[in-house]
Amino acid sequence: MFVDFGVVAAGKLILVGWTVADGDPVKIRIESARGGQIGEAEVERCIRFDRADVAEMYGREAIDVGYVIGVAIAPFAGLALFDSTVTLTVLGADDAVVHTQPFTLDRLAVGPGGVANGQRWPIDLMIAGTLFAADVARALQWALGGGVASESDHVFLDSWAHVGEGMIVSGWIENAAVASLVLLTDTLEAACTGGDLATFDRPDVSDAMRRKGTAAHTANHGFLTTMPLVDRATRRVTVLVDGGNMVTSLGTLVLTDERLDSVENALNNFSAHFGGGALPSPAVMLRHARPLLTAQPIRAMTHEVVRVVDRDAPPRLSVIVPLYGRPFLLRAILANQAAYPDGTEFIYVSDDPRHHLFIRNYLADRRALIDRPTTLVVNGGNYGFSAANTIGVGVARAPLLLFQNSDVWVEDGGAFGIAASEIAAGQFGIVGFRLLYEDGTLQHDGMILQRGRHVHDLYAAEHPGKGLPPLPIAPGEPVAIAVPAVTGAAMMMTRDWYDALGGFDPGYVRGDFEDADLCMRSVAKGRPVGLVRTAGLRHLERQSLVLSGGEALRSAITYLNCIRFNARWQQDLAA
Repeated sequence: MFVDFGVVAAGKLILVGWTVADGDPVKIRIESARGGQIGEAEVERCIRFDRADVAEMYGREAIDVGYVIGVAIAPFAGLALFDSTVTLTVLGADDAVVHTQPFTLDRLAVGPGGVANGQRWPIDLMIAGTLFAADVARALQWALGGGVASESDHVFLDSWAHVGEGMIVSGWIENAAVASLVLLTDTLEAACTGGDLATFDRPDVSDAMRRKGTAAHTANHGFLTTMPLVDRATRRVTVLVDGGNMVTSLGTLVLTDERLDSVENALNNFSAHFGGGALPSPAVMLRHARPLLTAQPIRAMTHEVVRVVDRDAPPRLSVIVPLYGRPFLLRAILANQAAYPDGTEFIYVSDDPRHHLFIRNYLADRRALIDRPTTLVVNGGNYGFSAANTIGVGVARAPLLLFQNSDVWVEDGGAFGIAASEIAAGQFGIVGFRLLYEDGTLQHDGMILQRGRHVHDLYAAEHPGKGLPPLPIAPGEPVAIAVPAVTGAAMMMTRDWYDALGGFDPGYVRGDFEDADLCMRSVAKGRPVGLVRTAGLRHLERQSLVLSGGEALRSAITYLNCIRFNARWQQDLAA
């Protein structure tokens, strides 16, 4: 089997190739060079055709050797499919691997006359094979043949914004709520229909339509939707209306720089129009927001290891501290080295290229003041919480790991010795710690997982007692107790158990719910989660996350991570 080439049309991945194997491909898997990011989707259509050249090589009849495969592209959200080499795997029955090869997708060459036949014929074949919905198929046929649209007074672009690897587009289309619409990017890679649009009242448009004698069949002419980025210099989205037998153009939305909006405003508008005053539904978030906020350029993760201070004796505890956005917090950790148990090494993972030089120089200048083995890991980019910790684990040399945020202040490290003893005794697989705010009130005393109306009744991680004075421990009551989950801001476990659980899941974006997910996996594999309730640890909380975007962006990412967490654990939590 071999894949000759592939294109994307209206949200479908279309692969062309040949095979002499019996049976049609069942699934397509795509993996990025970053590793761990895998999308997998069922083959929606497989159409066979004559490939006499291949059949002759294998001494077979020249029939049913070539194939065209059609796959929905949505499951691959999170992988930047263009301009990078990916690993493509074709699966057959019982998930048997039929074929694997490095692969680069071609972009459609859309010219004044439409799409060249060399790229057009597999799309035409799939249109005939009903891979696309009828209205999208008619819109594609219009564009493939060179259909032309121009600017008009029937549509208008209010604003658009780059969000991740996509865009949020807002404006008005006459009778948007009731018209059979198809919006098509000028690269033909993406299409959305009326069902993909949030529509809303635009009385100003209704008034203008009446003045020019155009019938207004609805008051909802305003629209908002999401689409992949338009890469061509023209940056146009064509608005088509489907008449059942053919489509006609209403006009184009030209994405000019003058109409470019901020990500924060665009996301606020997204929530307002798709959520109706609340968060949008999980289905809407997965359909519209996930492809925007999870897609990242495909690249191999690289890092440099700098042994700042080394010792001959092997360490017993590796403290892994990702650094992002607040490099001055490193000063507090260095100041508190003596509070950690003997045999501790520190692994600082610089995950923010803006501050690599400062951190290098800061540690180098203070090498004489550092009395514990210390290693600096300089990441090749900003890889996020999960990846930074995983890289740190790869560098760590101790059998016991402590994951610690840079904004945790350790006044008394006695809790670490208690946690290590509890783990060594087999009481817990993961142990967290009581963390206090600067004023002595609780920031973290274990987490509970409970349904929240604000997230459409999904399970969310809550901190009971947060902001209140900590409850005293009664005489005879153990210092370490079992809890459902603990925060990753300060979390201890053995290296072996971390590896057995598969580590933090990189599918969560930036930093939310990875810790609860890891705790759930530990419990599911038979080792409960514990909490050491002593004073001595303070948490300034989310000092790095406040630099990762506006409130609307952070809320959207947290909500997406909540949806992912519930897709995996909702049934277990409800049992």
